[in-house]
Amino acid sequence: MGIFFHPTDVLGQRNTMPVPDAEFGQIPDSLYSMNEYALQPDAPFIYTVKELEVNFENDENAIVALLDYYVRIKVFDASAREASVVAIPYYFERDIEEVVNIRAATHTQEGEEVPLPDDSIRRININSRYNVIEFTMPQVEDGAILEYSYRVKRRYIEELPDFYLANQAPTDLAKVTITYPGYLRYETIEENFDGQVNRFTQQIDTSSAAKIFTVPQPDPILKETYVARDIPALEEEAYISSIDDYRGKLKFKLSEFGIPRQKLENSWKLVVAELRRNQNVLAVADRNTKAKALGREIARLYESEKAVQDSIFRYINSTANFSGSKSPYSEVTDSTVLTGEPSNQAAINQTLLAMLHGAGIEAYPLLISTRQFGQINKSFPSFFQFNGQLTYSIIDGETYFMDASFPYSQPNLIPVDTYNETGLLLKPDGYEWKDIVPAKSLFAIDIRVNARLDREGNLSGDIHAESSGYPAQVVRQRYSNGQPVQEIFRRAVFDGYTNAGISNLQFKNYWSFEEPITFDSDFELESYATSFTDGLQYRPMIVGYLMSNPFNEPSRELPVTLDAPEKLDLVYEIEIPSGYSIQQGSQNRTIELPGASLTESYNFEGRTLRYEFHIDISRKQFEPELYPQLLNLYERWVELSNSSWRIRR
Repeated sequence: MGIFFHPTDVLGQRNTMPVPDAEFGQIPDSLYSMNEYALQPDAPFIYTVKELEVNFENDENAIVALLDYYVRIKVFDASAREASVVAIPYYFERDIEEVVNIRAATHTQEGEEVPLPDDSIRRININSRYNVIEFTMPQVEDGAILEYSYRVKRRYIEELPDFYLANQAPTDLAKVTITYPGYLRYETIEENFDGQVNRFTQQIDTSSAAKIFTVPQPDPILKETYVARDIPALEEEAYISSIDDYRGKLKFKLSEFGIPRQKLENSWKLVVAELRRNQNVLAVADRNTKAKALGREIARLYESEKAVQDSIFRYINSTANFSGSKSPYSEVTDSTVLTGEPSNQAAINQTLLAMLHGAGIEAYPLLISTRQFGQINKSFPSFFQFNGQLTYSIIDGETYFMDASFPYSQPNLIPVDTYNETGLLLKPDGYEWKDIVPAKSLFAIDIRVNARLDREGNLSGDIHAESSGYPAQVVRQRYSNGQPVQEIFRRAVFDGYTNAGISNLQFKNYWSFEEPITFDSDFELESYATSFTDGLQYRPMIVGYLMSNPFNEPSRELPVTLDAPEKLDLVYEIEIPSGYSIQQGSQNRTIELPGASLTESYNFEGRTLRYEFHIDISRKQFEPELYPQLLNLYERWVELSNSSWRIRR
């Protein structure tokens, strides 16, 4: 037997020998004396080692990937709870993954080893496909060294789970080793990583026969190792899509298989074909005969397809009982959904799809990745990228994105967490990629205030408020849950005011989903303006204010991803007391950048102050180079919200 080592430069530039494997319980003495990480001295902890070793075995006539993970952590500040809490997600549906052989221990500064008790390991169900094993490391203190290991037995070998190089803390060493049997190979893809990944290959001769030409020799075993060092922490910034969209990682896709090995085609066409074999959403919807019949009945009641769709959506949206679980596919039938039993998102939307088909409306399932799950990487075909499902329809050239599991919603109003970038549209004869652009998924508020300010600083008058999109959905849900209308109005418009007097309140369009929710009311705010001997100090942005900026850094590395577009229109007409005049010299002003604007306009005549603020953010994502302009817009919004005008006698 012999080992032949070949350093290569496929993913990196540096040629060094591969790092020896770490062993559980073997802690280097140098870690006990380490007081800080030289490359980031303020880090509360570091990953000194993150390793994955991959082997393969035959189990009941199937090939199983054995993934052995080992993690070692040095803790500098034990108050950083993320260092001691371990979460291991795994895909349990169809027994694709199983987690076994969990070991964990804390090594104190004094050298004591504290093992993890077996009864502290918890198994938590996330949804119909994923579970999480969670545990907290014992006796974590400043200076402690933590280590844990586990094995994942994976019965789906077309791809391996992503191996994350970048983490929430610095990583000193990240390493992956794959020992290949002769019948398969993987393509390794590096993603979102600016550092250096070194690849090494070893040819391991397993033959004990004499090396002569007449004796057949077995092929050597191939062992590939990928090593990265000194990886900085990936800091999670506010308003991003998902931290996993930006973490450096290695991805592994099966590229050769068989004896002799043959090149494999990896494409979305093959992924869709596999979905049709194993998780055929269209076939399940077609079997939902009760829902299809109900859709036909509703279609007879209306003349336009748009009215039919709205009625079908209202029916299923008010009938279904969402369990809180999302998935791209479900075997739960329409009977379960239509009787109000708890059902997941896919089951509800598959029932909606069947009802639309029964009504003769062109509609398809749209497989998505939720925001927390990360954006879909189109260059890496895999059905594991999907964890949710929407319904997509076309009526008279107009497109609609729907999620009937989202209570008190409507076509084109989908939950924030499903409002990601792209989805895979499944058709009977193919598939398409669709940008997710639901027209009514936005934060839209329009408020008009007509009021009078008296000499004591009291402000009274009338207010008209309209809300659409997400604010209207919240109002409808609160009203249906039994909250009093006046309380809903206070929270929606006068949140933050403890002394707001409300009278003659009118509430309109609760069930008119095509119209905005409307409030009309008289109001009074006692001592709204501060009274001085020479006049009043008055805050002009009475409602719609933003008191602090959600962005507090001068620059950022990652794109800004907002929950949804925003549209805020504020119009004020304020009458000041007789004998008073405004000293404010405000001028019309506009801040504008691609996809966003803030417009101010002022008209002061005699005792009447007329002024308007319009904020229109029409897109969700802004690249880092646009961040300074977006920051400037929000800073101006905050400045207006906190500013005061002097009204003198």
